[in-house]
Amino acid sequence: MKTLLKILPLFLLFTSGASAQDPQVRREAIEMMERATAASVAPTLPNLERVDIFRALDTPNGAREGRFSRTVVQGTGKREEFSFGDYHRVEIWTHGHVASFGSQEIVPTELNKVYSITPISIPRFDGEDVIHRIVIKAVGGKNARCIEFDTIKGQKIENNEFCLDPANNTLILSKTGDDLVENSDFFSFAGQLLPSKITYTFAGVRKLEVSQTMTELKSTDDVLTAPSDARISTFCKAYRRPIGLSMPQPKSGSGGRDIDVAIRGIIGADGKIHEAVVENAERPDLGEEALGLVSQWVFTPGICDGSPNTTESIFMVHFHGR
Repeated sequence: MKTLLKILPLFLLFTSGASAQDPQVRREAIEMMERATAASVAPTLPNLERVDIFRALDTPNGAREGRFSRTVVQGTGKREEFSFGDYHRVEIWTHGHVASFGSQEIVPTELNKVYSITPISIPRFDGEDVIHRIVIKAVGGKNARCIEFDTIKGQKIENNEFCLDPANNTLILSKTGDDLVENSDFFSFAGQLLPSKITYTFAGVRKLEVSQTMTELKSTDDVLTAPSDARISTFCKAYRRPIGLSMPQPKSGSGGRDIDVAIRGIIGADGKIHEAVVENAERPDLGEEALGLVSQWVFTPGICDGSPNTTESIFMVHFHGR
């Protein structure tokens, strides 16, 4: 089966300025994010069904609707269904294997993003994050406690922010780089608070509006039953990730900004990149250039139990001074 990893070119990272942090402020910020996790991540859950109905706003054909659902039978498996335009795919995960049917091409970017930000995405701080201060500001019509910090990636510095509702510790805003996720209208399920509305914005452009529900599953009859013609994949017992052999990089510019472009694709059993799509690009021209470059990249393929294996991956292309 396909596995997912992130491929980045190797660069030396110089993280300066972390020592300028106030240790007490950093400690408080970390504790705030731990409380956000505790508020929205339940230690135990019943059998459940989650449904995310979304509108993709920034597509070539205007706004389009899609749907993602996940049905979970605790201790047994799960069923996921993806629908967007002509794309429709079902995956049933049980007992060490995945049964899939429907579309086989790479998941559309819009669906992939919905998958990543639902039911709620709560990030954590690491050594690249330099926390400056915690302030009170208005977010979504209410006062929130906001952590202002920088993320240092090599010579690039991102000005980022996480905002929490002080009344219940829920994460209502997450800004990292060009990505902005806003959560609102929280509901309670099995002791956790989850947003019924999620919006995603990239580089100032609203991309997605998601409406989310989660309900207890009363009957599990046939939920995890796959049709006889489903394709069966097994989990790898021993896996070796792909290794880059040839990864052409873009030419540096003169005096422009540093911009990262994310490309998603599949490293095939032949080591070449297949079905590559632009995942995130602030500038369309750089997205197309990155797509052309990544399409030339060559890897040793991933190895699953001794055999070459396809691997779905995120490829980051760094443009310097462009």
